[in-house]
Amino acid sequence: MYRADIIDLSHIQDPRLARLADYWQSKRGDRPIPYRADIDPVDFPRLLPNVWLVQYEAAPDRFLYRLSGEEIRRVHPGISFGRYIDEFLSPQALARIQPFYREVLGLDGGAPTILHMHGFVYRMSEYGLSATGERLVLPLLDGEGAPRFIFGATLYRFDPVPRNAPDGDPPVTRTAVPLT
Repeated sequence: MYRADIIDLSHIQDPRLARLADYWQSKRGDRPIPYRADIDPVDFPRLLPNVWLVQYEAAPDRFLYRLSGEEIRRVHPGISFGRYIDEFLSPQALARIQPFYREVLGLDGGAPTILHMHGFVYRMSEYGLSATGERLVLPLLDGEGAPRFIFGATLYRFDPVPRNAPDGDPPVTRTAVPLT
């Protein structure tokens, strides 16, 4: 059987995320992206508290959480199964996150993309918290072969935000790998 080329994701630092990337690649077969049905959370139990799954619904152009691990829900109490992101994110956060989700799925004319981030992955200035860590975001196909699911894992460590920290997004290294 023909296998899709292996995508170089050697820049991933945490071994748990590297194993998840390998798992995702093993499920692709001869496709650039695996199907949602190919992914079984039982296959990566140690990472399960940190994983999340979002489904894109074309009508009404919204993103719906299908899975959020315990650690994700602890950090983002609004995230839960069956909630749309616009139901719990602030307008500012939605303006940052929605384009990121659209990029992963290639909804605006680009190719679906793997995203990897390292550095500041979360910030709640109003509570004096920020998180450094690593995030891996992977597209998945629906049953009809369209990229409609976003499968991610986020690992973080909380740090206090200095009172004089500037507003805006803290530094993060972001690597995008288009799946052409």
